[in-house]
Amino acid sequence: MTTARSLCLRSLSKSYMPGQNAVDGIDLDIRPGEFISFLGPSGSGKTTTLMMIAGFEQPTAGEISIAGRQIDAVAPYDRNIGMVFQNYALFPHMSVAQNVGFPLRMRRTARAEADRKIAAVLAMVGLADFAGRAPKALSGGQQQRVALARALVFEPDLVLLDEPLGALDKTLREQMQVELKRIHRELGVTMIYVTHDQTEAMAMSDRIAVFNHGHIEQVGTPAEVYFAPRTRFVASFIGDSNLFDGRTGSDGVVDLGPLGPIATGRRDLAPGQTVSVLVRPETIRISAQTPAASGERRLLTIEETVNYGDSFLVLGKSGGRDIRIRVPSIDMPDLPRGAQCAFDWTASRAHVIGA
Repeated sequence: MTTARSLCLRSLSKSYMPGQNAVDGIDLDIRPGEFISFLGPSGSGKTTTLMMIAGFEQPTAGEISIAGRQIDAVAPYDRNIGMVFQNYALFPHMSVAQNVGFPLRMRRTARAEADRKIAAVLAMVGLADFAGRAPKALSGGQQQRVALARALVFEPDLVLLDEPLGALDKTLREQMQVELKRIHRELGVTMIYVTHDQTEAMAMSDRIAVFNHGHIEQVGTPAEVYFAPRTRFVASFIGDSNLFDGRTGSDGVVDLGPLGPIATGRRDLAPGQTVSVLVRPETIRISAQTPAASGERRLLTIEETVNYGDSFLVLGKSGGRDIRIRVPSIDMPDLPRGAQCAFDWTASRAHVIGA
């Protein structure tokens, strides 16, 4: 059984050119058995950080420790880390069982013990009947399971996954997300998952580390980074968002100008501060009635509606500001372009940034 290990990054940096850091002084503690995602746009430093943990890139500065053992000067093959790549990296001339058993062969594991471990991990990933097949005879999802089995078979301290589902179609990707969560739950191994797909990170992670320009802007649970982002970047990068600038008043009220005041419940806000208020599109209510008929104050002029099947994205303007509203299809009123309607939001779900 795999033993879960902690990972500690201290002042970790990587520079390819003087004065230009791809990773810039990262501090991060990952708990034993945690599934954490490194999320961010291309060039944000997430993959470089993963490669330094794996040993394929050497840090310019800082330390990497697994369970208290410093490893930043240890060769990759001595770190006891499993790695799953986006392109699978399977050996085409080897069978499934031979691919999975390759790390055991490199460790000179006894044949009987290796056969037992190969059989166990193939059963875990649902490929017990495919041991003798060649990789080219497998689907993309099956090849990805082989790559995962190979990363798990030698009972690593840590498993790193570098955008492993990026080459799969949407349906297969969602199936593999469920499988990865199941395997993680069964094994309890510490996993680090690199992705630029926010939905993937939200669906799978215990915590998410949001990268931007070589820094980690926030580490938190999916709910924390979604509903309580610490920066405008996190608010705009994760999920759909409405970000309104305003000025704080008394008792946690923020004046949003033409949109009127919103009661945020933040009693710690000093009056007179310039802040941003995040309102998620799904927390906004919409009505086909006009404000005069409904008693509402805010008026929205419809510019576009986008049908996603289960929901509609309503795009409009109010007081000169762009508004994005997500409405379940079953609740969507008939709103042609140019129509006007009332809207309001759940103030308790509004989040203040920059105070």
